[in-house]
Parts: sequence; C-alpha cells; structure tokens
Amino acid sequence: MKKILFVCTGNTCRSPMAAAMWRRMGGEAESAGLRAPSGAWASDNSVRVMDEEGIDLRGHRSSPVTADLLRWADLVYCMTEEHAWRLGMFFPSFEDKVRVMPVEVPDPYGGSLEDYRAAAARIREALRLIAQNDA
Repeated sequence: MKKILFVCTGNTCRSPMAAAMWRRMGGEAESAGLRAPSGAWASDNSVRVMDEEGIDLRGHRSSPVTADLLRWADLVYCMTEEHAWRLGMFFPSFEDKVRVMPVEVPDPYGGSLEDYRAAAARIREALRLIAQNDA
C-alpha cells in the first residue's frame, strides 16, 4: 500500500481519523493540517468515535503540513477541494501527489458525536475507494 498523507484544516478531527483508519487497513499514513498548530490534541469526539472502532487516537498531536511530510508521502489526500487548492499554492512542486478525498467529508469540528460518527463513516467509505483505485 502507498504511504498517504491526509490533510485537513486543524489536524484534530478528519485527517487524524483518516490516517488512523488507513493504518488499521495495513497502510502507512500521516496527517497534517493547513492551519494546524503543533501539538494540539485530537478533538474529544474524534477520540470517542475512534474508540468505538477500537482505534486509540489519544496519542495524536496536530502537525502543520511541511515539505518533509509531502516528500515522505506517495499520495496526499485532502479533505476538500479548497485544501487541495491551498496546498498547491503553498507547495506547487508537490501538486502531482495531491488528490481530494473521493467522498466529501464535512468538517465535524465543534459538532455533536453524531456529526463525528458521520464523518468517520464517510472517511471509511473514501478509504475503501482509495484502496481499490490508488493504493
């Protein structure tokens, strides 16, 4: 399986969940955010939803996107078109690796536990498609 960097905004919800689920599927993954501070914890609801799936997200700390992470990855999956566009603006030499998740994953940040469960379900669906087509 290819090494994938998952990118979202703050790197506390969607991209850490995606990376954790991809690793569970047997792949290598990292996550980062376009506006992520270094070292923030995963959101409480992200941790809860991943706990329900038997994945421990308590050790996650947010990280901003860096050229080193982009070099490491075979593919970079952004949660939205805007993320992909911004990534291309900031790091144009890596545009050939950048993709958008094949299923839209709305940002659950600040939402209910059900919003996080819905985001996780959409991520799971997207990862199945990625595994079939790109991995």
